[in-house]
Formats: sequence, structure tokens, C-alpha cells
Amino acid sequence: MIKRSCRIILILSGLAWCQIDNPVSISVETDSIARAGEVVQVRVKATMDEEWKIYSIYRISEGPLPTEISVGGTAVGVVASVIEPEPVHTFDPGFETDTYYHSGNIQFLVPVRLKRDLEPGNYDIVADIFFQVCNARLCYPPMTKSDTVNIIIESGTPRSDRMSFTAANVTSSDKNPSNLSGVHSLLGLLLLAIGGAVLSWVMPCVYPMVPIIISFFGKLSDEKQIGRGTVATMYGIGISGTFVVIGLVVGLLSWGVNDVATQTRYANIGNFIATNAWVNLVFGILFIFFALWMFGIINVNVAGRLLNKTDQAGQSAKSAYLGSLLLGVAFAITSFSCTVPVVGSLLVVAASGTASGLFTSLYGMTIYGVVFAAPFVALSFFPTALKRLPRSGEWMETLKIVFGFIELAAAVKFLWVTDLEWKINLLPRNVVLTLFILISIAQVVYLLGLYTVGPSQRKQPLRIGRGRLFGIVLTVLVMLPIGLSLLSAPTYHYANLPRFVDEVIEALVPPPPTEDAIAKKEGWFVDDYFGALAKAKEEGKPLFIDFTGVYCANCRVMERRVFPTKPVKEQFDKMILARLYVDKKDSLSKAFAQLQFERYQQATQPYYVMLDPSDESTLIDTGGYIPNGFADFLISGMTEYDNRHDLFYFDHNVNN
Repeated sequence: MIKRSCRIILILSGLAWCQIDNPVSISVETDSIARAGEVVQVRVKATMDEEWKIYSIYRISEGPLPTEISVGGTAVGVVASVIEPEPVHTFDPGFETDTYYHSGNIQFLVPVRLKRDLEPGNYDIVADIFFQVCNARLCYPPMTKSDTVNIIIESGTPRSDRMSFTAANVTSSDKNPSNLSGVHSLLGLLLLAIGGAVLSWVMPCVYPMVPIIISFFGKLSDEKQIGRGTVATMYGIGISGTFVVIGLVVGLLSWGVNDVATQTRYANIGNFIATNAWVNLVFGILFIFFALWMFGIINVNVAGRLLNKTDQAGQSAKSAYLGSLLLGVAFAITSFSCTVPVVGSLLVVAASGTASGLFTSLYGMTIYGVVFAAPFVALSFFPTALKRLPRSGEWMETLKIVFGFIELAAAVKFLWVTDLEWKINLLPRNVVLTLFILISIAQVVYLLGLYTVGPSQRKQPLRIGRGRLFGIVLTVLVMLPIGLSLLSAPTYHYANLPRFVDEVIEALVPPPPTEDAIAKKEGWFVDDYFGALAKAKEEGKPLFIDFTGVYCANCRVMERRVFPTKPVKEQFDKMILARLYVDKKDSLSKAFAQLQFERYQQATQPYYVMLDPSDESTLIDTGGYIPNGFADFLISGMTEYDNRHDLFYFDHNVNN
């Protein structure tokens, strides 16, 4: 009610400055030559910037005034119903209701039958368009704009193909630019899905999982003879099918749902999976089980438990395939921590809750899933290669034990999410780093032959081959950045790590305990949108918003490595800075997630926005990990802000 009252006040206050040009321009076109009695199309074009919108003629909602178009003139006989392009349907926070609107370049078609008794000559057709134009925070006073177009009436009887309103309607449908935009939308979705999948291959949450995949197939290969083609197919279906099913579920859950808060939750389903305490607890326990299995401490024939004992050999193979399928599903789900920026964008389409949204989400998620799965399907051929390697050596057993240590580290990664969500405080960042170091030390000591794991044969201490030596060197190299981070209290982050190493560590450990406190000292408004907005208005500076997440590794790398650079800091000094978390389990984060979703149709992090605080209009926005060119992005926003305000001062001085 308060927002609606504010909108009414803004409309009324607009009368005080109605001399400023309205942001909507109107033009009218029609056939240049026609005959008396024919049907012509009057094309009414409305042009405005994307931030402004006018409202639907026919789909009327409470609050905004609908658009009206009337056509007249001495040559006009009968006017048919206006043909309106499909409006955009979304929730408008200013009017507190769902609205149907148009923005950008819009064309309305008005079929008009000319009078039958017209004499040849020139005639004027006048189109009046009544509309209300608004952006996210204010509305201009409703007004009527008129334009006149000239038509030449030539002699002759009406042509048969120009006498029917139906023919005019069909022609107008063929010329409707929305068909072409649909093709461009599908092409854009295709490029987003393919590009996002390729980018996901090198994300830090994906790379650490690769050894686990190898270890699983290594175990299967060691126990059963498996057809490589079928295993590869099942594993790929597990990965790609997971993304397809999630897209369908979100689309179906959102079907007919108009509430933006509900759609936001559906679009953030990837974040939910990546941050849910119970899901991560299950995966943590599962990887501990896998580690003990690799160590040989427990010996459970997982496939055998699913067998029909009457045909154990054949059904054992089927269970192995099922295991490949389920591992593909598990891999897809556990990769959400890094793939959610792309998956979230595709899920936003599904959250539109329409038939077209359901189709496009299935289309996008299928492409993404297939491309994302492609290299891992190739990896699934690796078990057969392991099978062909000599069995007499000890290297195979050593490799399994090493993978067991890696799986223990993976279990810690999942368990700290549960600890953080439930606020148990047993696994803060420094403890997790310590556990990684202890696991690494245990692995090095094992490789030195100082102890054995499970039923494996004891080696003579310190008599190691090249393979174990390589493993020791690699483990020490991994331990080094972890140890440096552990020694870098209070943030437990070592600032001089290579970027890729920093990305991997941030994907595996909890967020630092003090970074928000440091940010506040540097002038950031953390989870305080309205405080930052008020400060920006007071100082006359643009507002920069960092939509971030507790579990967003790319967010932390951006905040640590890119934000402190000199070119970026020079631009930040000209702005008011806000950091808004969207993945905490509280009402404030839900509100910020909804803000991001309803304004930008995005549910991914990091996402960066620059606002003009005078009307909260968007100057510029972008998302993702941007190690290069971020300063240029900020400069573009500052340029837009300066241009707007220079123009305002110029108009103000001219009018005075």
C-alpha cells in the first residue's frame, strides 16, 4: 500500500515537470496508395528506452492505465480491433500487482476500411494513442499523443485481396517481429547453453571431482568386465538427464505461478541443492563410505546387493550400469556450486511458468547437459584402459588408496556446508584447512611406506619407486597453498596465490570469518540496500551492488583479486558500494534474491549492478567471473551516469 501511494504521488508530482519530453515517441505509417473501399493497415509505432514501459491494451491489471488507440479522418470508414503484440507479463513492485506491458520498439496494427465513396486525392489519417509510461520507480502523467499520415486514393474498384479484415490480420501476423525475436532468443539460448557448459568444464568445483570419477570406475573395472559403450552412455545420461529433469521440474512447479517470490525460489533450486544441509550431509557420508571402500576397510559389493541371485553374472553388469548412471547424477548435483551461474540463468526461463518457458527451459537444459557431459562420457572409457594394465604390480592398489584420501577430503568439503548451515561451528575455515593438511600428511606418510591401509601388503619403509615419489611431490605441492592459507589469520587466505589455485581452494573451504567486517571498514554496506541507497542519494553518487553468496567461490575470488586492483578501486571511489547476500537462510537474503530476480531476471552469483540512486534505474549490469575488463565495465556505468546527469543539468538550466 505504501509503494502504491508513493507511485500515485510520483504521478501527481509529474504534473510539476510535465514540460520535460515524455520518453515515448509515436509515429504512424500506412500504405501510401490505396483505393476507396479497401482495407489498409495503420501501423502505430511506439519507441522508448528499455527501462520504460507502456501497458497492454487488452490485458488490463489493477493499477496502471491501459493503452488506448483510436484512428480517424475523413477517409476512414470502419476501424477493426487493434492488433497488439504479445505483452510482457511480470510483477510490478510499484503497483504491487502483476502487469502486462511493452517496452523498446513496439508496433500496433489497426486495420481500417476506407470509405467506399471517396474521390481520388490526398487524405489524412490521424491516430491518437493514450498511454501511461513508467519505469521501476516513477510514472509520467498519462497523456495522448497524435500523429498524422497521408494516404493517396487512386481511382479504381477495390481489389479482392484487400477487402477483408481477415486478410489484413493474416498479413499483420506474418509481419509480426516477435516471430523473428523468438528465433533470436532460441539462438541466444543455444549459445548460452553451449558456452556455459564449456566454461563449466574448467570451474573449480568440477576439477576436484575428476579423480573421484576415475576412482569409482577404477573399482568397477577391477571387479567386473564392463562394456565401455554402455557404461559411457549411462554415465552421460546420468549427468545430462539431471539437468533436463531439474529444468522440467522448475518449469512445472512454476506453471501458472505469478508470484515473483515463488518463482525466485524455483529459479534458485541449484543454489538450494548446493547449500542444503541435508543434501551435503548425505554426500559427505557417501564419500566417507567410498573412501573406506577404496581403503579396503569395508568390502561391500554394491552391485551384488542389487542382483537377482538366479542370474548373478548378467544382472551384475546391469547393476554396474546403474552405478554409472547414479554417479553421473551425483556428479551433476555436486557440481552445482560452480555451474549454478549458467544453470540458474536457464532456470529463470523455466520459472516464467508458461508453455514457451517450459519448452525453452527443456531446450536449453538439454543442450547444456549434453555438452557438459561430453568430456566425462569420454572419461568413462578409462576403466577399460585400467583393466588392460598389468595386475601384478602394486601401483593399482596404491592408486586406489590415494583416491581414498582424496574422497576423505571431498567428504570434508560437503560436511562443512552442513556445519555452516546448522551453525554447529565444528568446521570453520581454519579447521577445514587443518583437516586437509592432516589428510595430505597421512597420504605422504603412506606413500613413504611407513604404514599400510586395509589389507594391502606392507612395503619396506622409505623404499619407494618413481610413482610414489611423484605422488609425494604432487601432494606437497597441494599442501603448500593450503598451509600458507592456514597461516594467514584472521582471514585464512593467502593473498599471493595463483588465480587458479585460489579458485580451487575457495571452492573447497568455508568463507573467511572476517571478510564482511573488513568490507564494512572499507565503506561497504553489507546486506543494507536502503542504507546504501540513502547514502548514494545524499552524496550524489551511483550505487554499485554486488549480489553475492556465502557459497559462491567465484564471488570471493572477484572480491579478493579483482576489486582491490588499482583501476577498479579508482572507480569504486566514485560510488557507494553495497554487498547483498542472496543465499543465506533468512528473510533478508530472500528479499535480495527476489530483488535480483524481478529486476534483472537473474538468479546467479556473482551479479553486478550500477544504479542511478535518483530513480533506482539501472545504469549497467553484468554477471559472472570477470578477471579482465571489470574496470572497463565500471567506467561504462560511470559514463552513463555522468551523461544522464549532465543532460539533466543542461535541461534544467535551459528551462530556467
